[in-house]
Amino acid sequence: MREITEEIRQEITDMIFDYYAEECEVDRNEITMDTNPQEDLGSDSLMFVELIEMTAEKYDLDVKLQSIGKYMLKAPMDTMSDVVNMFCKIYQYGNDIVNQ
Repeated sequence: MREITEEIRQEITDMIFDYYAEECEVDRNEITMDTNPQEDLGSDSLMFVELIEMTAEKYDLDVKLQSIGKYMLKAPMDTMSDVVNMFCKIYQYGNDIVNQ
C-alpha cells in the first residue's frame, strides 16, 4: 500500500482538474470539488477510462478496469471530490481498491 501525502493528493487533484478542463473545454477555474463531471462538464465513461490509464502510467500502477468498476458500484462518482478520492484510493491500493 502506498501512502497518500498532501502533496500527492494535490498532484492527483491538479491532474484530474486539468484533464477535465482540457477534454471538456472549460476554464479550470470553473471546476470545483462539487462539480458533477457528467452533468456539469459533459464527460463520458471513455474519458474516465483514459484518465485511469493516464494515472496508472504516471504512477506506474497495475490497475484493472474491472477492479475499479466493482469499486464504483459501491461508490458512484457524482462530484469531482468523489473522483479525486477514488483516484487517491487507486494510487494507494491499486487493484485492492475493491476491498475498500
